Parts: sequence; structure tokens; C-alpha cells
Amino acid sequence: MKKFSINLRLFFWFSFLISLVILTILALNTAVLENYYLNFKEESLAKTYNSIKKIYKSYDESSTLLELEKIETNQNMDIVIKDYEKLTIYSTNNDFSNNMFIVQNYSNFINTDYIQNRLSGDITYFTEVIRDDRIHSDFVTLFGELENDDLVFIRTPIESIKESVSVTNRFLTLIGLLAICVSSLLAFFISQSFTKPIKELNNIAKNISELDFSKSYKVTTEDEIGMLGKSINTLSKSLENKIQELSDINLELEKDIEEKSKLAEMRSQFVSDVSHELKTPIALIQGYAEGLVDGIASSEEDIKYYCEVILDEANKMSALTRDLLDLSNLEYGKNNLNIESFNIIELISNTLKKNEIRFNEKNISPIFEHETESLYVLGDVFRIEQVLTNYINNALKNVDEKNEITIKIEQKNNLAHIFVYNSGKQISKDQLLKIWNKFYKIDASRNRELSGSGIGLSLVKAIMDQHKNNYGVENKENGVEFWFELNITPSNKT
Repeated sequence: MKKFSINLRLFFWFSFLISLVILTILALNTAVLENYYLNFKEESLAKTYNSIKKIYKSYDESSTLLELEKIETNQNMDIVIKDYEKLTIYSTNNDFSNNMFIVQNYSNFINTDYIQNRLSGDITYFTEVIRDDRIHSDFVTLFGELENDDLVFIRTPIESIKESVSVTNRFLTLIGLLAICVSSLLAFFISQSFTKPIKELNNIAKNISELDFSKSYKVTTEDEIGMLGKSINTLSKSLENKIQELSDINLELEKDIEEKSKLAEMRSQFVSDVSHELKTPIALIQGYAEGLVDGIASSEEDIKYYCEVILDEANKMSALTRDLLDLSNLEYGKNNLNIESFNIIELISNTLKKNEIRFNEKNISPIFEHETESLYVLGDVFRIEQVLTNYINNALKNVDEKNEITIKIEQKNNLAHIFVYNSGKQISKDQLLKIWNKFYKIDASRNRELSGSGIGLSLVKAIMDQHKNNYGVENKENGVEFWFELNITPSNKT
């Protein structure tokens, strides 16, 4: 079934109704106008007859003739008054007076007897349509009797009814066509004014169905369409809020699920890492413990050595487990940083002092280069100390016989760049990125005392990632330089 728009249907209905009204007027004009016109003429003659009767009640020749002349002039009527002897008492038209009893058809002869028969009883007048062949015109003629028994004859011409109806119909047709054109144009604009807001509301409803709540209806009226627009705006806002609430709830659920998944992954990875790294110390502890049990270590010195090895491996296991747990928490965001402003020069000095014994054991005198006595930066003091400690540990493990270790601070673009340099063997290009991976060791052949666990630089990476600051390593001419940077506290800006 073909569908028509509301705009088109309103236009057709307006045009149809207006056309129907015009056609109805034309039909009524054709069918009723002639009879209505004749009735109107007869009523006019009757009113004139009654007026003449009133004039004759107080008959005064001069005033009566004057009044009759007024009636004849104002109402375009011929008036003749005769007695029963056919003698004319008053006449406004001599031709009518002399020939009033001659009619179109010879069989319809109007005479005094005919008039007296028609006026018998309570009937004082009657009307007939008579044609005057002399002038080829039709007249509505009234025959009446006055109170003094005189006869009055009044006639008024009838224009051609059919011609009048034809002219009127042509005029109405032209007016009707013009009215249809104008009304059709008005119907188009009126229908547009009705359908435009409906189309706009339809588009908004369609957007809402597609979860697009960006558009709203601009209410300019207080009618039904305005009320509908308000309702759709309210519905749109309500749906948007509800969907946003559901989205927020869904996001929280996703975060909870992701968090639980991360925790499960962290536990699994932690267990795997610990299991992997604890194999060697557990094997050593087990071997030396069995040696003690089996009596392999017979002397007191051997027993002490075996016990020291077992204790040392146990301490390494404890430190390894602690570092792994700390690293896991950092990697999975479980440790929130405590960002504050602190003096980085003071922190480096204290860290060097804590490691003074280790420097002395290797006969190393570290150099600390800084331009000012204080430089305040933003960061987590505890975590930044871990970074410094791991860089220093790495330098102590890899320094060569030159025993050169230098810590340097430079200020660039509101950033503090901290460098830790040690003389020694450079790192190959393919290993420069790998060293930040968990448990990666550059020289797997080194003894356990010097090689470490391979977690230190992974901790540095996790800490700096959480600070959202850069870090890295570069090969220098005679050694390796690790670095990281921190934001300078605004009060330190120059």
C-alpha cells in the first residue's frame, strides 16, 4: 500500500474541501436562485401593496399622489389604480394602464370578473408572472383590492433569471478557481507549518533510537506539538542519564573484573618467578644441609662455612622474595606513590653515605657533581632512593679496575637529570633494551655473588613508569651511564 506524507494529505484535503464548497455553491445557485428571485419580487410587491393600502386609509389627493410617485421611483415599479369600470384613477405608466389586460396567450385573458373571483373572501391580492409581448419582457404583477373597492395593479420587471444564473455561475467559477489556487498555496504553507515540527520530532526520535542524544526540540509553542516536544526532550535526557549510569556501572564492573584478572595473573606470575629464582638457593641450602647431616663437614671451620653459606642463601631468598613482591605491586599499580617535594641532592648524599662501606671494600671514592647545594624535585622519596640504590648496586657490580663511579645532576627544561656512571665494559646494542626485563642478566657466567637477581633494573623501570618520567642507559667512551629524570618543584624554576 502506497504511503503519502502528512504534508501531502493535508494539502489534498484542504484543496478537496474548498473545491467541494465551490461546487456546492454553483449547484445551489443553479437550482435555487430563480425561485428565490421570484419570491423576493413577490414579497416586494406585497410590501408595496400594503404601503398603498395604508396611504389610502387617510386619503389626501396631493399627499397620496406624492407618496405613490416616491414608491414608483424608489422601487422601480409601475402602479395603476382603477375602479371597477376600468377608469384609471392613478397611473405611473400609460402603456401599462392602457394595455394591462392584454397578455401573451389569448386564452389567458385578465378581466374584472377574473380578478373579482380571485379576490373573493379573505384574499385581498394575488400575483402572477405576465409577459408583455410589446416590449418582450416578463413582469411579476400584483392584482389587489383597496378598502374603497378600487383595484390596484403593481408590476416590476423580471430580468432574465437564466442569464443571471449563467453569469453568476461563470463569475463563481472564476472566483472558485482563483480561490482554489490561493487556498491550495495557503494549504501548502499551512501543512508545511504543521508537518515541519512533526518531521523534526520524528528525526529526534530516530536519533534517540540510535542512542544519539545530541539533538533536542526547541519548544516555541504551548500547543500539543510543543507539549510533545517537551516530552521527547524529557525522555531523551532521562534515557541519556540512565544509559550513562549503566555505562558507568558497566565500566566499574569491567574494572573490577580486570583488577581481579590482574591479581590472578600477578599471583600466577609471582609464583612462577619465585619458583624459578628459588631453585638455585634451595638446591644450595639442601646440598650444604645434607653435607652437615652426613658429616661431610668434620672440622669446626667447615661446619661454620657450611652454616654461613646456608644463612647467606636464606637471606638472598628473603631479599629476592621481597623484591619480587614489590615489583609485582608496582607493575600492577597496587602501590600508590606518595608524591612530594624533596631535596634530591640531600637524598643522593645520604644514599652514598649508606653505601660507604661497600665503596670502601672496593677502594672506590665516588664523585658527586652538583651545581647547587639544594634542588627540590617532585617524587616518591622512598621509591627514588630505590632507583638510586639499584643504579649504585649496578655500578658497583660492573665497575672495572679503574674504580670510577660518578653521580652527576644537570638541570634542563625544568627537569633534573640524574646520571650514575661507572667505568667498565660497555653493553652491546642488542642488550640495551633487554636489561630492563625481569631476571635478565648480561653475563650469566658470573658468580652468584656478583651477578645479582636481575630484578633491580626491572624495579627502576616500574618506579619511573609510575612517576611518568624518563630513564635509560648509554654507553660512554670508557664505561656505562644510567640516568633518570624528575620534575623540578615550581619554586626551583629559574
